[in-house]
Amino acid sequence: MTKYKYSKSSNFYLETKKDFFSKNSELLNRVKNYNDIYSSQPFRKLCKLCKTKLLQQGDFTSHGVDYKFCPNCFHLNGNFEETEEFIKNLYLLDGTEYSSNYIDENFLKRAKDIHTPKLNFLLENIELKNKQLLDIGCGSGYFVYSSIAAGYKANGIDVNTAMIEFGNNQIFNETRQKPLIHVKEEDFYDYISNTKADVISAIGVIEHLRELDLFFESFKESKASYLLYSVPMFSFSSIIESILEDVFPRQLGGAHTHLFTESSIEQMHKILGVNTTAEWRFGTDIMDLYRSVRTLLTKKKASETVADMFYEGFFKELDRLQSVLDENHFCSEIHCVVSKK
Repeated sequence: MTKYKYSKSSNFYLETKKDFFSKNSELLNRVKNYNDIYSSQPFRKLCKLCKTKLLQQGDFTSHGVDYKFCPNCFHLNGNFEETEEFIKNLYLLDGTEYSSNYIDENFLKRAKDIHTPKLNFLLENIELKNKQLLDIGCGSGYFVYSSIAAGYKANGIDVNTAMIEFGNNQIFNETRQKPLIHVKEEDFYDYISNTKADVISAIGVIEHLRELDLFFESFKESKASYLLYSVPMFSFSSIIESILEDVFPRQLGGAHTHLFTESSIEQMHKILGVNTTAEWRFGTDIMDLYRSVRTLLTKKKASETVADMFYEGFFKELDRLQSVLDENHFCSEIHCVVSKK
């Protein structure tokens, strides 16, 4: 039987995503540039997840890109393919700029506040056999560090050299280990297939992979018994973003060219051959709404009195409002622990 967990404090968002408030124009322009590159790629004909032929009619447009739901698994697809050229522009050629969104000076605090709770969620729901974890798309290694600090053997792989170098330096300062490994995209899936880890984690990674089939097959071929993953979901945030085009879209656009739904999560589990052990549902939809309104109030030159009244009347109830969406499974993110059948 699946165990469910809901919600978390929004304080982490305010502390780690301050730029979303202060640098709206810069971040918005960056997404528009990425969307322009994405829109120049070949037209998508088949669902990214289940390969069903997509209908020609789109469902909505956000920041210059059309999106449509798959008629079979209801996965939300962007109108274009994520080609090798697109991926290189996004993560490799422009890797320093992309990684700047995830590199911060407060490494230990970020690991403790954001990634240790993810590890605890995993460990609350499974018993590790060999105490080994492989974190794919590890970025700067926050989850890897949290795992090592908790006494587990953990390694991470990523295609971004800037993140790997930064993370290894930070982790070495604390543990005298350099557990992060840079791998080329063509070697990424072989590394997964050959891992001896009991758990593979893919936190905010699956949505960025160019070839999902290769990931699915490599996980099935691996000796890992469990997968911990998080993916972005089609939710209230996606609707807000499609309406408020003058606000930086956190959920859909740029690196996020497709989103999961309840149906497509089920489809992915079927492809992977897994059972769901536990789900943790929490989102930042109401925070995204608050940020959007604050950004537009600033653009309209509203007074601080208006901003303060909005804060008092809305922001202070933000977590309670978000919990309604979380428990209704209409929030922007899901964490899942799944086990092989």
